[in-house]
Amino acid sequence: MHPFYGPSRRLVSGGETGLSGLVSMAAYLAFWAAALVVARRELDRRWPVAPRGGSGSDAALGVLRERFARGELDEAQYRAMVGVLAGGPGGAS
Repeated sequence: MHPFYGPSRRLVSGGETGLSGLVSMAAYLAFWAAALVVARRELDRRWPVAPRGGSGSDAALGVLRERFARGELDEAQYRAMVGVLAGGPGGAS
Protein backbone atom coordinates (compact mmCIF):
# COMPACT_ATOMS: atom_id res chain seq x y z
CA MET A 1 0.00 0.00 0.00
CA HIS A 2 1.20 3.51 -0.74
CA PRO A 3 2.70 5.10 2.39
CA PHE A 4 0.65 8.27 2.05
CA TYR A 5 -2.76 6.63 1.57
CA GLY A 6 -2.99 4.14 4.38
CA PRO A 7 -1.38 2.74 7.47
CA SER A 8 2.22 1.83 7.04
CA ARG A 9 4.65 0.31 9.48
CA ARG A 10 7.20 3.03 8.66
CA LEU A 11 4.69 5.84 9.25
CA VAL A 12 3.53 4.34 12.51
CA SER A 13 7.08 3.72 13.73
CA GLY A 14 8.24 7.17 12.59
CA GLY A 15 10.61 5.83 9.90
CA GLU A 16 11.63 7.90 6.88
CA THR A 17 9.21 7.59 3.92
CA GLY A 18 10.61 10.26 1.57
CA LEU A 19 12.42 7.90 -0.79
CA SER A 20 9.60 5.39 -0.97
CA GLY A 21 7.16 8.21 -1.68
CA LEU A 22 9.31 9.50 -4.54
CA VAL A 23 9.70 6.02 -6.00
CA SER A 24 5.98 5.46 -5.74
CA MET A 25 5.22 8.81 -7.40
CA ALA A 26 7.65 8.03 -10.22
CA ALA A 27 5.97 4.67 -10.75
CA TYR A 28 2.54 6.32 -10.95
CA LEU A 29 3.81 8.91 -13.42
CA ALA A 30 5.46 6.24 -15.57
CA PHE A 31 2.25 4.19 -15.57
CA TRP A 32 0.08 7.11 -16.67
CA ALA A 33 2.60 8.24 -19.28
CA ALA A 34 2.60 4.75 -20.80
CA ALA A 35 -1.20 4.57 -20.60
CA LEU A 36 -1.55 7.90 -22.43
CA VAL A 37 0.87 6.83 -25.17
CA VAL A 38 -1.02 3.57 -25.70
CA ALA A 39 -4.37 5.37 -25.71
CA ARG A 40 -3.15 7.96 -28.23
CA ARG A 41 -1.78 5.26 -30.57
CA GLU A 42 -5.04 3.33 -30.36
CA LEU A 43 -7.12 6.43 -31.09
CA ASP A 44 -4.90 7.36 -34.04
CA ARG A 45 -5.15 3.82 -35.39
CA ARG A 46 -8.94 3.69 -35.11
CA TRP A 47 -9.69 7.25 -36.26
CA PRO A 48 -6.83 8.58 -38.39
CA VAL A 49 -6.76 12.30 -39.06
CA ALA A 50 -6.61 13.31 -42.72
CA PRO A 51 -3.74 15.66 -43.57
CA ARG A 52 -4.88 19.25 -44.04
CA GLY A 53 -2.64 20.03 -47.00
CA GLY A 54 -3.86 17.08 -49.02
CA SER A 55 -1.75 14.74 -51.07
CA GLY A 56 0.54 15.78 -53.91
CA SER A 57 -2.01 14.66 -56.50
CA ASP A 58 -4.70 16.88 -54.94
CA ALA A 59 -2.35 19.87 -55.07
CA ALA A 60 -1.52 19.12 -58.70
CA LEU A 61 -5.21 18.89 -59.58
CA GLY A 62 -5.75 22.25 -57.91
CA VAL A 63 -3.02 23.82 -60.02
CA LEU A 64 -4.55 22.29 -63.16
CA ARG A 65 -7.98 23.65 -62.25
CA GLU A 66 -6.51 27.12 -61.73
CA ARG A 67 -4.64 27.02 -65.04
CA PHE A 68 -7.79 25.82 -66.85
CA ALA A 69 -9.85 28.57 -65.21
CA ARG A 70 -7.30 31.22 -66.30
CA GLY A 71 -7.45 29.92 -69.86
CA GLU A 72 -3.86 28.67 -69.98
CA LEU A 73 -5.08 25.15 -70.90
CA ASP A 74 -7.81 24.12 -73.29
CA GLU A 75 -10.27 21.38 -72.37
CA ALA A 76 -8.39 18.61 -74.21
CA GLN A 77 -5.10 19.44 -72.46
CA TYR A 78 -6.85 19.70 -69.10
CA ARG A 79 -8.59 16.31 -69.48
CA ALA A 80 -5.38 14.64 -70.66
CA MET A 81 -3.41 15.97 -67.68
CA VAL A 82 -6.16 14.97 -65.23
CA GLY A 83 -6.08 11.50 -66.76
CA VAL A 84 -2.34 11.28 -66.27
CA LEU A 85 -2.64 12.33 -62.61
CA ALA A 86 -5.51 9.95 -61.98
CA GLY A 87 -3.67 7.06 -63.62
CA GLY A 88 -6.52 6.48 -66.03
CA PRO A 89 -6.38 6.12 -69.83
CA GLY A 90 -3.25 7.74 -71.12
CA GLY A 91 -1.80 7.80 -67.60
CA ALA A 92 1.56 6.42 -66.65
CA SER A 93 0.23 4.30 -63.73
